[in-house]
Amino acid sequence: MRLVMKLRYGNEWTAENGEITAKGSSLVELDRNLELELKKAGYKGRVEVLMKFDYSTIPNWMRQFHPHYFNRTVVFDL
Repeated sequence: MRLVMKLRYGNEWTAENGEITAKGSSLVELDRNLELELKKAGYKGRVEVLMKFDYSTIPNWMRQFHPHYFNRTVVFDL
C-alpha cells in the first residue's frame, strides 16, 4: 500500500494526510510515531509513505533550495 502525506516543519516535524497525523522533534522520532499511528489506524503489511514537503513552511533563508530536496519516502513493514 502507498500513502501520500504532507510534510511540514515548524517547531517539530509533522506528517499528515487528513486521516493520520504524526509529529516528532526529529525525523527519526517522526518515523517512529508515524509507524505507531499507522498501526493504530489498522494498516498491516508493507506500507510505503511518500512525504511531500510543504514548501510554504520552509524558512526564507532556505528558499534557494527546491522543495523536492525535502521530500522523503519511508517504508514500514507492519
